[in-house]
This record gives sequence, C-alpha cells and structure tokens, in this order.
Amino acid sequence: MALVRNAQNVPKRKVQASCAPRDQSCPNAQDHTIEKTSRMPQRPIFQRNPKPWRTTSTKRVASLGKVELHLDRLIAKNGFRMNHPRLVLHDFSIMNHPRLVLPDFSIIVPVANNNRLVFVWNYRPPIRGWELELPAGLVDDGESPQDCARRELAEETGYSARTWRKLGWLHVTPGISAQRAHVYLARQLKKGEIHREPYEQMETRLVTIKRAYQMARAGELVHSPTLSALGLAENSL
Repeated sequence: MALVRNAQNVPKRKVQASCAPRDQSCPNAQDHTIEKTSRMPQRPIFQRNPKPWRTTSTKRVASLGKVELHLDRLIAKNGFRMNHPRLVLHDFSIMNHPRLVLPDFSIIVPVANNNRLVFVWNYRPPIRGWELELPAGLVDDGESPQDCARRELAEETGYSARTWRKLGWLHVTPGISAQRAHVYLARQLKKGEIHREPYEQMETRLVTIKRAYQMARAGELVHSPTLSALGLAENSL
C-alpha cells in the first residue's frame, strides 16, 4: 500500500505503487519461511539493498508550509518507468494545518497452515528500502474494504481465503488525514497464482505466529499498519 494510485504505463485500475517483480514467473514463485535463523536483517527488519529502482530525477511539485510533495522519476532494472510521488513532512503549526485526502486501504492478517502468517518482503521507493509487511492495498473507487482485502491478498501472495472476519479499522495518520486502515483476519487459505503489478517488487514470506509477535515486541517490524493489525488480531490467533 502506498499513497499513489497511478503511474506511467500502468493499467487504468487504480492500485498501489511498489516495484517491478524480481521473478517474472510469479505463478511459480516459492514461499519463504522466516524463523530465528533467518538471514534477513534484524532489529529492525529493514534494508536498503538491493535497489530495484534508480531515481533519474526529482521535482518539488507542491509546498504548503512544512509539507512538500515531490515527484520522483524512477526506472527499474527491466526498463519499466514510473513517476512516484513522495511526501515530505516537517513540523507544522496549528495555524497552518494541512489535511490530506487519501483513500482508505485494507490490510490482511492471513493465517496459513502450521500456525504461520503470510507476509510480504516489500520494497518501498519513498523510503528506498525493504520492509516486512502484511498484505495490504488501497480500496478502489466503488469497492468495499473486504473486496479490496480479497483482491490484494490474491494479487500480492496468490492466496485466497475461505473465511474472513473484520477485526476493526484504524486511523493511520490522524494528524493530517482521515484515511482508515480496515483490518481483516483471513483463514483457511488456498494457494493460487500471484498477479502482481509490473512495478511491485516483493516476495512472500511465511512467519510462525509466535515468531511474528516476537519480532513485533522486539522492535524488528517497522511497518506501522502491520504492527497495528497484529495488535488487533492477537486475541484471535
């Protein structure tokens, strides 16, 4: 999930912006399980490399006091290009208070077999790095949050769920936006084909429930909607 819906050369349906796929044969992509012996960086689980995107130029397109909107021109290793907005927030006074109108998004806590949760290892261009996140995405116009959750889970991970339960919703950045994150618990998963967008750079990760909450409490997870969703789901797992 990101603030941006559209990019150059992207199909008309509005979707989240991330990066180009590392493995072009997504239907055959393998899940990876994270345990304590994982080679991924810890405390926090965030890394800068490898970089699937190169920034060719950047331009400030809007400014309101200490709030700035920049437009980065990016090119992937496979030649795919897109324009990606980047929001820069500094301290702002109550006398000059911005309000951003952002679409809601859905975030899913998918429970796979053997007491594991389905995560994605996702590259985010604005922070120029990788995060471990739960599947999530923006709600399209005319779409319900639950339909969004079903679509994003399938697109990002290839999984579908037989049972769904809404755990609640959260304000993500109430200081500047009324955007909501709708949190869903998905069970009885079935693996299918992955249908990621050409600019999405992510890999599926399977994490045991115990390990996921260990990482959350140890400060290893840095994606705030993921931490909030895990908090809502804890008593249901």
